[in-house]
Amino acid sequence: MKEPIEYFKERDGFNRNRIAEWAIGDKYTGIMNSDGYIGVCATLGTVMDDTLFREGEPDTGNPCHRVILNAWFNSLNNYSESYNDNSDIFDTIDFRRRGRIVMVGYFESLYNKFSREGIALEVFDIQKESTVLSNTRGFEKAASECDTMILTGTTIFNNTFMDVISGTGDHTTIYLLGPSNILSGEMFRYRNIDVVFGSVFERYDHELLGRIRSGY
Repeated sequence: MKEPIEYFKERDGFNRNRIAEWAIGDKYTGIMNSDGYIGVCATLGTVMDDTLFREGEPDTGNPCHRVILNAWFNSLNNYSESYNDNSDIFDTIDFRRRGRIVMVGYFESLYNKFSREGIALEVFDIQKESTVLSNTRGFEKAASECDTMILTGTTIFNNTFMDVISGTGDHTTIYLLGPSNILSGEMFRYRNIDVVFGSVFERYDHELLGRIRSGY
């Protein structure tokens, strides 16, 4: 199966005529489609521009285009079903029973919950600096041996997703976490993905896009 951005591009396409409003900010890009549904994607330092919203064909090798496509696919897919559970991942999963845990992408607030409960985990992140981060030289071994992986959805747009999941063991359970995630059943076709946590928003929430433009 192709990596997610390529896969959903072939399946869903990119139709700028169905984009009612969009926003590019320092932290996120957001798209509201013509049905009022909103998808977002983190930018994480990606140099963004708005050319694709006006002209040209999307290039999945272009990091800026990948962010825009990710947000677009979220606006199309994230509302395809109703969600009865809006729990935090830490309240949903009993991590005391999850064996060796590796977090890929430093979610500080989630890490703090693990720390308060005395649950050990290894954290890897190539874009952040913290004393809690493990040396990236040990990542491949940790990924292959871990029982549980908490994986940031930003690996989808930055095109490291396939490399990360392919390096996990057959016994590994992956929880995909973050507002950039595409909430589609198709994501469960990828290796070891067990639960996908993402974000949905009220329809026609223009204020949300305004806050994204303001850098929130």
